Amino acid sequence: MTLETTENIAARFVGNYKDPTEFVAYQDPHDELNKIEAWLIEQPQVDCPLKHSFTPNMYIREIFMPAGSLVTSALHLTTHPFFILKGDVSVWYYDCPIERYKAPYSGVTKAGTRRLLYNHEDTIWVACYATQLTDIEELTKSLVCTDMNPFMDINDPRMPLWDQNKIKELQ
Repeated sequence: MTLETTENIAARFVGNYKDPTEFVAYQDPHDELNKIEAWLIEQPQVDCPLKHSFTPNMYIREIFMPAGSLVTSALHLTTHPFFILKGDVSVWYYDCPIERYKAPYSGVTKAGTRRLLYNHEDTIWVACYATQLTDIEELTKSLVCTDMNPFMDINDPRMPLWDQNKIKELQ
């Protein structure tokens, strides 16, 4: 697959595909997501602000993703609920057809999930995690796999910022 523009990828992604293999040209979907992610680092970065909230034994993460943005998530290590409070988003993840979620929507993220999202509208996505941790760095280590993308150069000066942005994109 040739990765040229966000619009190209988004156009393919939001098409009327019934089978994710029509979009994902390679057998390993994580490799394809890694390649898209490596391409995205070359593009102008999109600001996806986060809001962190805590209650006893609960971490609540809210992310705002602007309309037209294409986002890859980290690999989730836990099963947890998520809620789309605002927006319209197409979501692809391994072994599932592309789905389009419109707010209000609720679902469950299964451990092992990694997603590619295209935001048709400004989207607010909230996830809730059962935990007693309150330190964001510790939470990140316990909630997602932060291994480096094999298609990205770890010596690239953008990598520290990209890694921080990926950590912020937990859903």
